[in-house]
Amino acid sequence: MKNILYTAIYSFNEIKNSKIFYSFLVFALVLIFGSYFVSQTSFISQGRIMVDFSIFAITIFNIFIGIFIGSSMVYDDIEKKSIFLSITRPVKRTEYLTGRFLGLTAAIILSTIIMMFIFYLVLLIMHKYVIPLPIRSVGKLGGQAPLHIKTYLTLYLLPQSLLIQALFIIIESVFIAVVALFFSLITSKALASIFTILVFFIGNISSRMNALVMPAKKIINGKEIIVHRVNYVLVAAVHLIYSVLPNFSIFNISSEVSYKISISSDAILYGIIYGLSYIILLFVISSLLFARRDIS
Repeated sequence: MKNILYTAIYSFNEIKNSKIFYSFLVFALVLIFGSYFVSQTSFISQGRIMVDFSIFAITIFNIFIGIFIGSSMVYDDIEKKSIFLSITRPVKRTEYLTGRFLGLTAAIILSTIIMMFIFYLVLLIMHKYVIPLPIRSVGKLGGQAPLHIKTYLTLYLLPQSLLIQALFIIIESVFIAVVALFFSLITSKALASIFTILVFFIGNISSRMNALVMPAKKIINGKEIIVHRVNYVLVAAVHLIYSVLPNFSIFNISSEVSYKISISSDAILYGIIYGLSYIILLFVISSLLFARRDIS
């Protein structure tokens, strides 16, 4: 356990101090602040534009971190032979890989917290999408009717849907990171990044593609009749992609966030279990591949 902890701390500090981490973080923060000025020029809801733009910036930053660091973290250690500094000591391969992955996960969580805090400050400045919670004291006269109500503190809270979106961004980014880690163990760093981007892109549109190839139906004289059917081969291919590849659209609740719609506990639980199940499965497969890989 100590070996995993030490490796995780080392990985976290390495990622936190890397140039790519700070470059993406600065870029995301610029987008968040820029969304404030963009929203001021709009005639529609300024708050919705601000929220949509900022969620996009936070998501893209974490996805890029997961892709580029996840695909290069272990691969570079093997190529530069620096991995032998770890595994030549009494550190098992599984402990090394677990520590590296946990360090990357901690870096993703830290970046999300930083960006959400900056986002929260911007929302406070705009007085948009924050829920005031006044803390009041009630004075009474002789234990009878209230004499006065005084507000001595007001807390500003984020909507529940926005907090859940932040949680889903973390799960999705860690998901992408373990996909990149998996590909980096069976191919080159560049190809691992490309394959991960493809998985992310297809995973975000697979549910829409699956809905598009469904037969078009129309009710005529009280009967449901199919008026258009897509080619069977195309339907089978889309259904296969939809069934095999992960569905990342589950983690996108930006529409609910924009309209301050609360997320049901069932949807939250489903998203958490869905994401963690894939993460654990892919990490176990990656560990088995790494245990059998020749790194000499």
